[in-house]
Amino acid sequence: MIIPFKNLINDAYCRDISIKIRSHMEIKRRSGEYIGAFAAYGYLKDEENKNHLVVDEYAADVVRDIFTMKLCGMSQQVIADKLNADGILSPLQYKKSIGVSLESSFQKNVAPKWSYNTVLRILKNEVYTGTVVQGKCTTPNYKIKKRIQRDESEWARVEDMHEAIISKSDFSLVQELLLRDTRVSPGRSEVFPLSGIVFCADCGEPMIRKTVPAGGRRYVYYVCSGNKRDKASCSTHSISEKKLMDGVLGVVQTCIGRVIALSDAMEIVNSSAGSEPDVVKYDKRIERLREEERLCNDRRKNLYEDFKDGILSKEEYFMLREQYQGRIADFEKNILSLEAEREGIIKNGSGKQEWIERLKGYGNVLSLDRELVAFLIERIDVFNNSAIQVTYRFQKAIDEMENAVELSSKEAV
Repeated sequence: MIIPFKNLINDAYCRDISIKIRSHMEIKRRSGEYIGAFAAYGYLKDEENKNHLVVDEYAADVVRDIFTMKLCGMSQQVIADKLNADGILSPLQYKKSIGVSLESSFQKNVAPKWSYNTVLRILKNEVYTGTVVQGKCTTPNYKIKKRIQRDESEWARVEDMHEAIISKSDFSLVQELLLRDTRVSPGRSEVFPLSGIVFCADCGEPMIRKTVPAGGRRYVYYVCSGNKRDKASCSTHSISEKKLMDGVLGVVQTCIGRVIALSDAMEIVNSSAGSEPDVVKYDKRIERLREEERLCNDRRKNLYEDFKDGILSKEEYFMLREQYQGRIADFEKNILSLEAEREGIIKNGSGKQEWIERLKGYGNVLSLDRELVAFLIERIDVFNNSAIQVTYRFQKAIDEMENAVELSSKEAV
């Protein structure tokens, strides 16, 4: 009788302690405190606060090089091979070299080296943007030790908890590149500049790069993969690589020149003496629309009183109410549009955004490379007549800058 009762009490005690510990750890995760046993490669635990990460400059430089090489078109395996050839210690070796004693389930060799998966884990780790992501896996309870993956919506994710090694824009760009179906051709260490972003404008399928020897020369062209797979799915059309590269280079040069000109125009407008800030102009327009919306709404409310007093017939009441409701909806739509443009002015009005300053560095670009293409271009659509359409990553921001400059020009007239 006593032994089962004691076991029940002990089990209840263990369960209670487990619940309290889990609750405490979850509170720490949600507040952004780092509770991992070891810091990620590129960081060290702060000596004054073990729940805070600080940058390890040596390893952080290696992480930056990895992201730079990926943005330049190198594959994970090529990056790993280069790091091994340069004598860079793998994350596990490096941690041991600085006195951190740990064992890893990823270790397969006595002297672990950089591998495809090691590089991939670094490229996918959001901690390098200053974000702490924890609670990805757990155990069902204190009795079952088997770990299970939690849904992403249940992860504890807190931004800006420590110094970032990689900018959020570069990290997002790398994640997009990892999702693209690209590969490095035999004998090359990098992907071709336009790999993974050329699509057929007719069927939306990716365009495939083909090489055909002809008369002692090699003819390189892009062809629709949908047509290659099923002749009936799309028309037969192709474009030479040279024509495509030259066409894309031309529109990219135009885009860069346009952005630089818009940026300069915004600076002139914002620095001109006596000019009213664009944000203030938008505020006045929004306030005027809101006032008109309030008046319209008051009139709509008064319609019922007029209907009760017999001033309006039933048909007139419903007709006028519908008209006022339509006007109110238009006011709300215009207010939302102006507020969105106002936010665009705040973001783009100074011309000092990171992406613009980075784009200015390509002001005299004479050829395309993978880094520029990945940074600026979202996709390229090729039409049956070999015409191309380039979609830029910052198209919305460019349009907002253009609208702001146009608005300022109208106000100045």
